[in-house]
Amino acid sequence: MLFSTSLVTVVPLPDASARASSAQRLNVINTKRQSTICELSFPTPVLHVHMNRRRLVVVLQGALFVYDISNMKLLHTVETAPNATGLCALSPSSDQCYMAYAGPLAGTTDGAASSGTGAASSGTGTGTVVLYDLLTLSVAGVVAAHRSPVACLAFNASGTMLATASEKGTVVRVFSVPDGAPLYQFRRGSYAAHIGSITFNAASTLLCVTSDTGTVHLFQLTHTRTHDTAGDAVAPPAAHTEHASPRRSASLRNAWRRPSALVGSVGGYLPTSLAGMWEPARDFAHIKLPNPGVCAIAAVSKYVVAPLTRSLPAQVMVLTMDGHFYVYALDLEHGGECVLTKRTTSTHSRTEYSLLDGIMT
Repeated sequence: MLFSTSLVTVVPLPDASARASSAQRLNVINTKRQSTICELSFPTPVLHVHMNRRRLVVVLQGALFVYDISNMKLLHTVETAPNATGLCALSPSSDQCYMAYAGPLAGTTDGAASSGTGAASSGTGTGTVVLYDLLTLSVAGVVAAHRSPVACLAFNASGTMLATASEKGTVVRVFSVPDGAPLYQFRRGSYAAHIGSITFNAASTLLCVTSDTGTVHLFQLTHTRTHDTAGDAVAPPAAHTEHASPRRSASLRNAWRRPSALVGSVGGYLPTSLAGMWEPARDFAHIKLPNPGVCAIAAVSKYVVAPLTRSLPAQVMVLTMDGHFYVYALDLEHGGECVLTKRTTSTHSRTEYSLLDGIMT
């Protein structure tokens, strides 16, 4: 469903009683007029559909179909690496109208064929992400996001930032759009995990990440962590001289006794580019779900500022595939563990999960 409009896309789910070709059709419906605008057919099943106010993108296993949403005219067909999960992200912004998808396989072209679906090659995508301009219908750039294949992509509301996670799921990165410059790097955990969803809040100050470990991590996007082009920026000279203050020296000695503090102390003596490796950004707040091991999606609700500069608690909404819907209170000032305020259970878990996945992300 296109946000704040009556436009809905419907793809029939294949089952035992339906023809296999049912998932190859897409209906665009105007719910206000209760009429079907058009029906589109594709050579292979539709895996995902994305819309903003200017473009509609249909994701197949080996191709992306781009339509002008004003008249449903096919504008372009982009060939991609094999994409069994339907991985693709579309910017909600009409001005910053970009889409992102996994980069091509080694030895192939730039992954942006002009027409036709072609035969998809075997294998998986790389850790690169292609940024595609949907207004000029051309590749805007390629981002080297991860070493392992990309598994999750998400734009912020203004289309100026792109968050990525790999199949390993230990690190989440944020890049600027369209230049692909690295902005943030966050440590989700030390062990591999499947990332269920990545979402920005409306103000692009928080990043919400879910995984199958039963945790939801919230990261702050308030302090830009860019890679200095010089790469050799260092801390003030006083921190590197042998005449460092006794308090500084004592803190470093204590850090050796406390491994968790060692990273923070050593980071001050390293170049900025290396300090980022020693000091991976951790979450600002987190949620521990009652049932670990279940896929979930999450989003941070809009919040307002009360009189006297006191911030009202924000809410984090979490929907799990086993049919549970949770609402947690988020302390925007101190962070920490979020507090459960509401819990409901549905018997139609998979259907509602699919519907809310499109709404919340």
